[in-house]
Amino acid sequence: MLHRLLLFFALAISTRAAEPRDISAALEPIRAKYKVPACASAVVENGHVTAIGATGLRRADDAVRVTTDDIWHIGSCTKSMTATLAGVLVDAGKLRWDMPVPEALAGLPCNPAWRKVTIWHLVTQRSGLGAVNRREWGAISTKSSREQRDNFARALLLHAPGEAPGNFDYSNAGYGLLGAILEHVSGQSYEDLLRAHIFAPLELKTAGFGPPGSVGKLDQPRGHWRHDDRLVPVDPTPENQFPPALAPAACVHMSLTDFARYAAWLSSNQPPLVKPETFKQLQTPPGDSSYAGGLWQSVLPGIGGEAVCHTGHLGGFFAVFYAGHTTACVSVFNTEGGGWEWLGDEISAVALKASR
Repeated sequence: MLHRLLLFFALAISTRAAEPRDISAALEPIRAKYKVPACASAVVENGHVTAIGATGLRRADDAVRVTTDDIWHIGSCTKSMTATLAGVLVDAGKLRWDMPVPEALAGLPCNPAWRKVTIWHLVTQRSGLGAVNRREWGAISTKSSREQRDNFARALLLHAPGEAPGNFDYSNAGYGLLGAILEHVSGQSYEDLLRAHIFAPLELKTAGFGPPGSVGKLDQPRGHWRHDDRLVPVDPTPENQFPPALAPAACVHMSLTDFARYAAWLSSNQPPLVKPETFKQLQTPPGDSSYAGGLWQSVLPGIGGEAVCHTGHLGGFFAVFYAGHTTACVSVFNTEGGGWEWLGDEISAVALKASR
């Protein structure tokens, strides 16, 4: 009888130890200081979520509070997933890092200047394409997702990139073009590729596309735009997102736990979605840049240590991940984040310190 009781208590203690630490209270002061409706963060150590917290409101003018199970838009953090898909197709022999864009999009009319632009140029933001005027992609927004991406690629290839390839120039359009290439060489939609090669093997069960939540229901956090001192909730409608042509640059949403699980994968390639040499290449920038496969070279905020990271903001949401060798951290808040990267750093620093 005594042996059974001791075993029961040992199991109970083990179960409690395995539960992530609740760091919601540690996050609240920074949320209040910068007057964002809500923020949340999770920390991963050696592949396991060890700390997680969420604080604040789903919508600034409503009393419904966020939870650690809520869904968040991760914006341009999607780019690292798109780059990983390129790695999957490199491993499958359907792409090469040095493959010129016209070869990858065989059969499409192409300006000769594109022969100098490779898949690796697109992945590392050195294609010379740069920004594309909103009117150019707005004109094709009535097409289905795959049709729009195909038409977008056709329109881009008719003209030379704005600059010669080689220098870093952040480009959502470049990742839109990369998505069209992934579809062209695989015969599958970008969304199906993500589901099959990233969402399913990593068990990201809450991962999806576009804004989280439903119109007319406060079932998930709302993004907010800041106008002076006012916070304006953003409806979860397609009009407040990138069009499908640019979805490979910023389209994914998921829960905080799934976001943390993805960041943990970036620390380890476990399970191995790509070959070890491909994983290494995706995390190694060209010698004259700090940007690799949808990843910046960085450090873990507040505690130090090498890491890869990316930020994202779209539809009134901000997200950031950091993935070090054994430690990863993801943070989100529901206020448009252009120029707010520093706040993502501060929230992550608080979370990492509180997890220890």
